Amino acid sequence: RAADLPPGPLPTPFADVPTGFVHAPAISAVAQVGITGGCAPGRYCPADPVTRAQMATFLYRAFLDGAVG
Repeated sequence: RAADLPPGPLPTPFADVPTGFVHAPAISAVAQVGITGGCAPGRYCPADPVTRAQMATFLYRAFLDGAVG
């Protein structure tokens, strides 16, 4: 929400994110602008915890690397 991205296209590029999943449009949006590439090829792993390193990467890509803005 902080990045104020519009919802991304469905289905998401990740096989483990069902189209009906409440967060699917947001996951698709962050993938579309390059903030995330998922946890493995074609997977997002939505039930996995996010590490500090992963969150730092998300923030860098979103706000310092030009993905948003």
